[in-house]
Amino acid sequence: MAETPLEVQAAIESVAEAINAALGQLETSARDTPPGPDLPGGPTRQQGQFLAFIRAYTMGNYAGVAPSHAEFQRFFNLSPPSVNSMLIRLEQRGFIRRVPGKARTIELVIDPARIPPLEKPFKF
Repeated sequence: MAETPLEVQAAIESVAEAINAALGQLETSARDTPPGPDLPGGPTRQQGQFLAFIRAYTMGNYAGVAPSHAEFQRFFNLSPPSVNSMLIRLEQRGFIRRVPGKARTIELVIDPARIPPLEKPFKF
């Protein structure tokens, strides 16, 4: 920047300040905006968290396998029937695909852009 003309340097600094101000406004509005309603045809908040957990778990292990029912139970603090019910609903809505009789065969079918971020941290 030492060889940059003063006018250009001033313009660059002005643009950088404007970008930082705009980013600050975006962060503020994102914090102040309550979560909107579920998108039509999209997952509910809880379904989205299940999908996010499946994605995080599958991407986080070397074998690329899906979580077991027990791992869903531990992470979400749910009973076995609740986990099974949710997985059935996700499959009925076309968000996942499972192979009957085979363990850990959950495959995400939904567009990854429609899966929200996982709300609580996940560690193996």
